[in-house]
Amino acid sequence: YVTAGDKSLNRSGPSNTVTVTTPRDTTPPTAPELSGAVRGPSQVSLTWTPSTDDMTWWTLGYRIFANGAPVTEHVNWYWERQVVLRHLTPATSYSFTVEANDFNGNTTMSNAVTLTTEPTNDVTPPSAPTNVRIVEDQGCGEVWVGWTQSTDDTDPQSLIEYEIYVNGVLSPLPVGGGIDRDFVYATAHGDNTFTVKAVDQAGNTSEASNPFTAFLWPC
Repeated sequence: YVTAGDKSLNRSGPSNTVTVTTPRDTTPPTAPELSGAVRGPSQVSLTWTPSTDDMTWWTLGYRIFANGAPVTEHVNWYWERQVVLRHLTPATSYSFTVEANDFNGNTTMSNAVTLTTEPTNDVTPPSAPTNVRIVEDQGCGEVWVGWTQSTDDTDPQSLIEYEIYVNGVLSPLPVGGGIDRDFVYATAHGDNTFTVKAVDQAGNTSEASNPFTAFLWPC
């Protein structure tokens, strides 16, 4: 309803009332087109085309499924529509799909892509990283963690990947390979403990490095 007011702050009574019910959004996004490739015994890469929606004009959400189950761990995001899945079982076939979802809960599933990881006889993990430390503190909990690189009986150092744990939680940022330092977010005020694990191309994971604890100041 509407009320009218004059310059003397006199206000009329309400107009007639009009009741309107907005319609629900029941239209799902368009289906993404998924493609993929095997990256060795324990990894695959997935890419897909962008979905569009009749109401959501900004970025849509995407979820990855392996053999019908959502993948929540060891998803290495490179871009909005490109990921590498890690720690898969060697010599195993997987059926992958990607779900597009809008902000009203409508979803659409992509085509299925079947990929088979390569076989391997490598069951020995790399050595644990050593000399973990902070090499640069950018403030506000943004730090660069450094370490001495690991060695492996099969893979060269350039192919060994590193997982950084902050207070026991794996960093969600992309995992780098063949490096001796990487960027992570930590708690901006208080003690933070950092550990690093090395992972070879077969998915074998080393023991955790020495822990390094540092107090980080607030912004």
